[in-house]
Amino acid sequence: MLHTEIVSALLDDHSALLAQTGRTPIDMEYQRIRQWSDDANIPEVELTELLALDVAARYARNEIEYGPADWIMNNLFLAMTEDPLSEWSDLFLDVFNAFDSGEYKRDGDGDVEPSEKYTRPEIARILSMKR
Repeated sequence: MLHTEIVSALLDDHSALLAQTGRTPIDMEYQRIRQWSDDANIPEVELTELLALDVAARYARNEIEYGPADWIMNNLFLAMTEDPLSEWSDLFLDVFNAFDSGEYKRDGDGDVEPSEKYTRPEIARILSMKR
């Protein structure tokens, strides 16, 4: 399964969970990433980086909203923390942290949406470095 197909499947999961239960728990298991890695025949660290870049690019192009993008990154991060031997790239962590930064308002933000103030410019910076 290609990384773009994985991200599309995760977006479908998000939509289905939201429609069924009204919420989207963060509950991905590490085994799922390991299986994708085996199926794609690439190391997990490389796969998670490709997934993060795809999520970031779709968000930057306004193809997905902040909520589903943040949910995917949180799930990937949580799953990777299950195995103490798993590795992730600096780029993966940069994308995760960019989405994480948009999760809450800070003093002085006023009516500004945190994801627009913090996440969107950081994602643009990250993607500009990859070109």
